[in-house]
Amino acid sequence: MDPISILIGLVVVAGIATLVYQKSNNSSDAPASSTATKAKAPVAQKAPAANTTPTKKKAEPSARVKALKSTDAVKANAPVAKKVPTKTALLKLTKANIEAEARDHGIELDARKTKENMVADFQKAAKANAKAAIK
Repeated sequence: MDPISILIGLVVVAGIATLVYQKSNNSSDAPASSTATKAKAPVAQKAPAANTTPTKKKAEPSARVKALKSTDAVKANAPVAKKVPTKTALLKLTKANIEAEARDHGIELDARKTKENMVADFQKAAKANAKAAIK
C-alpha cells in the first residue's frame, strides 16, 4: 500500500475516535467547547415518595382449601398413575425392556413384533387405559 493512503486512513480513524469520545463525555447536545467551559448545574434530587397505597392483607384460605392442602386429604391407598414413557425414550430401550416397562403398566405386548410396532401398541394401550381410568 501507498504510505500516503495509510496516513490518510489513520487520520480518519483518529478523527472518528475523538468524535466518539467527545460524544460519550457530553451529556447534552451542545458542542464540546461550550460544555467544557461551563460548570454543570447541580441536579435537583427528588424527595422519596411516601407510600400512599395501603398494604393489603392476604385473604385467608377457605376451610375447603385448607382441607385439600392438608395431608389428611391425601388417601393412602389412592392409585397413583404411572407416567408413560415417550416414544423416543421407548425406542432407545431394547425389546425386552419395552416389554418389561409395559408389564409395569399392566400391558401385555407380543415380543415377536418389531420394536416400532411394540412401542405403538404400548402407547395405544396406555392411552386406552388412561381413558378408562378417567371414566
